[in-house]
Amino acid sequence: MLIADSVTVKGRHEQLVPPTSLSVQRGEVHLVVADPQISRTALALALSGRMQPTSGAVAWGHSDALKTLRRHSALLDSPEVNEPESHMKVRDVVGEDLALVPGPIWRKPRAKKWISEHGFDDVASDWADAIDPARRLELQLLLAAENPHVELLVLDSPDRHDLHDELWMDLLIEFASSPREFAVVAIVSDIPYDWDGPVSYLGSLPEQPEEIADPIEEETPEETSSEGFVQEELDLDLPEPTSQVPVIDQPASEEPAAETSEAKDN
Repeated sequence: MLIADSVTVKGRHEQLVPPTSLSVQRGEVHLVVADPQISRTALALALSGRMQPTSGAVAWGHSDALKTLRRHSALLDSPEVNEPESHMKVRDVVGEDLALVPGPIWRKPRAKKWISEHGFDDVASDWADAIDPARRLELQLLLAAENPHVELLVLDSPDRHDLHDELWMDLLIEFASSPREFAVVAIVSDIPYDWDGPVSYLGSLPEQPEEIADPIEEETPEETSSEGFVQEELDLDLPEPTSQVPVIDQPASEEPAAETSEAKDN
C-alpha cells in the first residue's frame, strides 16, 4: 500500500506541490489531478521515490525509507525525465530497459526474443516516439513489470498523448487487476468523463490522515538504475536525497566519529 502524508515539493522559485495526501491499495488504479505539468512531474517523482519531498512522507507498506519505495516502484513516461527518447528505436528501448532489470545477466530476457513474445515485431525498427501512443504505453508497462520487485506503477500525464481516455485507462486497469495486483497511480490534468474510481487532487488533505508506521529497513543489494534523482530538470532547490525521509523535529542521535564502509553503504 502506498501512503503519502502531507507531501510537498518546493522549487527554487515557488512551491510545485502543496501539501497533498493520498493512499493507494494493491490492485487499485488511483488518479491524481494536478496542474501544471511541472507539478505533475514533481509529484510523480516524489510518489515513486525518485525525489525526497521537501516535507511530509511517502511510505510503501510499513516503511517510509526512500530506498524501499524506489525499489518497489516504477516511474513511467515522465516528460523530460524518462519518456522514450526520440532518437531511440523500439528495440533500443527494450534492450536498455531489460539490461536494467535486477539479477544476473544470464537470467535477463534477450531483447529480440522479448519483442517477439510480446508482439512488437512489427514496430521493432520504428522510432519509439513515432509508434501508436497506446502501444508505447503498453510497451513501457510491460517492461516495468519485468522487474520482479516492482509493485507500484506511477505514470506521469498519460492523458497528454493523442489517444482516447478509455485506451490508457483500460491498460492501467488491466495491470492493476493482473495476478501481481500492481498499485497504479496516474497523475493527470483532468478526470476522464466516465471514470468512477478513486481520485485525489493536488493540495488535498484527508480529514484523518493515515499513520505511517515506523520504517523497516530492507537489507537489499544496491541495484543499478538509470532513473536518478532529477531535481535539476525540475529547477528544484532541494537538499541531496537521503535513503530515508527525515523525521521532523526529532533531535539527531549521536553518531560515531568514524563510519564503517558498511554503514556508508546503508
